[in-house]
Amino acid sequence: MTELKRQEIDGVFDGWICEGKGDQFPIFAKVVIDASGVAGVCSKLLKLNPRPEVIAGMQYEVLEVPSDGYLDFYIWPKYAEKGYLWMIPKSDGRANIGLVTENKKGAVKALDQFIEDGEFKGLEMINPPWRKEGLKLRGFGGTIPISGPHEVTHFDGIMLVGDAAGFTSPLFEGGSHLALKSAAFAAQTAAEAIAVGDVSAANLAIYANRWKTEFPPYEKILKGKTALYSLSDSDMSLMGNCFPEEMSSMGISGKAMVGIRLLVRRPSLYFKKIIPAMLAFGYSRAKYYGW
Repeated sequence: MTELKRQEIDGVFDGWICEGKGDQFPIFAKVVIDASGVAGVCSKLLKLNPRPEVIAGMQYEVLEVPSDGYLDFYIWPKYAEKGYLWMIPKSDGRANIGLVTENKKGAVKALDQFIEDGEFKGLEMINPPWRKEGLKLRGFGGTIPISGPHEVTHFDGIMLVGDAAGFTSPLFEGGSHLALKSAAFAAQTAAEAIAVGDVSAANLAIYANRWKTEFPPYEKILKGKTALYSLSDSDMSLMGNCFPEEMSSMGISGKAMVGIRLLVRRPSLYFKKIIPAMLAFGYSRAKYYGW
């Protein structure tokens, strides 16, 4: 899509004429739901929001990876600056091994070094099946917004969903479930608005109310993220050792005991704002649309 032309009838907003490349354009739409990812096409064309801050994410497909069936997850600043690394097992011994990092220029080198230094050294890496055969081996991935939801997620006849709205888990940058849920909210809101013949921004405002009520407290998690990545490797290892194997059943008393255990073992963590970091970690579980 290359252009959005506003259409009004007797001074009342009626929809958008969408221009673009291809025989199907132009297209008239009462409501446009923007799922264009980090590119944020509607925000760019209509100047709704500034460009978000982004983090780099990339991975390799690797063969014959030893696995117990669980996803391996590493918070290791040596390789992933203000990010993390993973091993995601797939079928037939395959796995995706990758990282996200704020060091966008050094992402490839860091991931290669992580693989070379550890248990995945020497394993065969291949291009993903969707890539054309015969091409040189390289990782795959892209950029992910990390600055939180955009200030404007709806407008006259416009709703932004997923990465286009800035909906990613603030600590670990996962976003598929947030994209699906925001798309469901947008579809519901669009259907209701079209049914009553009012697709104005005022009538679409319920979309913002829906996602704000459902999604986790972004500001708290962003503060906790800053605190978490200020910890040393030693601090993070201690925190990991204090967490139980299964966190989903932790009640208030269980969380309090983890905090007390941490502060007893290393009182200096209080001044590094360990409590906001732990809260951010807790809010980043799947229960709260986390990674």
